[in-house]
Amino acid sequence: MSARDTISRLNQVAAANEEKLKKNPFSDTYSLQNFDTAAKDYGRPSSGSKTEARGVRAGIHVCREILYLCELIDQNAEGHEPNRWIKFGKLFTIYSYYSDKLVGMLIRARKYGLLHFEGEMLYQRQDDNKNITMLYSLSDIRERMKASGDPKNCVVIEGPPPVLPPDILAAKEAEEAAAKQRRMSGAAGFAAISASKGAPERRDRRSLDPAVPLPAAPPSFCMAFAPKPEE
Repeated sequence: MSARDTISRLNQVAAANEEKLKKNPFSDTYSLQNFDTAAKDYGRPSSGSKTEARGVRAGIHVCREILYLCELIDQNAEGHEPNRWIKFGKLFTIYSYYSDKLVGMLIRARKYGLLHFEGEMLYQRQDDNKNITMLYSLSDIRERMKASGDPKNCVVIEGPPPVLPPDILAAKEAEEAAAKQRRMSGAAGFAAISASKGAPERRDRRSLDPAVPLPAAPPSFCMAFAPKPEE
């Protein structure tokens, strides 16, 4: 290898290292990154990296854990397929002999549409009487649930979505409506909620449109009664 080739390779390594440092927030050469949220690789590790390999292995592990959870629920649940159910308190006692990560697995299983329970979180004692309902039969879960190989979305459910019972469908619609209402924050959210309840529109608030000029400020109490300076 000639000296010119060696210098060229060293320059390539230096340029690649400089690009990495620009993306590292702890380096002196860090520059603010602009990400395209619609890009295919957004939120995913670099292709072929060790981080991607660890993410794929983690996805396979999560898939096995969710399947074991569904099998445990099916063994101890009541009702008929595909919507068998079990109380959270009973499931917590059974699952505690295996792992202490029950709630995390339940949230993941609900994220992928395998289970349903009310509320965003489950707490021991407080939510012992809440139902954990399966949305598929165990045979369907074994057949449809696969590890996707994508670190961002670990699990994929093949086939059409389940047919939800009327009570679960109504509960999901109510939860979505409540979540939408919580996302409405600030003056815009307050105005929308007030209008939905029939409250009159308030005229003494600043307009949300920046193009609308602000009204002139009234004179303060001190300015109104301050003595005039002598001429």
